[in-house]
Amino acid sequence: STTLPRVQLLNEFDSAPYSALFNQQTIAAVLNCSTQLLERNRWAGSGIPYMKIGRKVLYRKSDVLDFIQQQTIH
Repeated sequence: STTLPRVQLLNEFDSAPYSALFNQQTIAAVLNCSTQLLERNRWAGSGIPYMKIGRKVLYRKSDVLDFIQQQTIH
């Protein structure tokens, strides 16, 4: 499967409704991290809440934005 350019993934994420679900490739692009880091966080029980539908791991946009918000240091 061809990988979409990061800009395209970010645009899809930005324009999607809050309830939209995304795969880890898109979330890795949004967070500017690797899919391996997301996998490690899932194993460790940390990071962003996720859903499993069959073998697919999906993240809800609102959960991703909440996670980003929580990383803010005041």
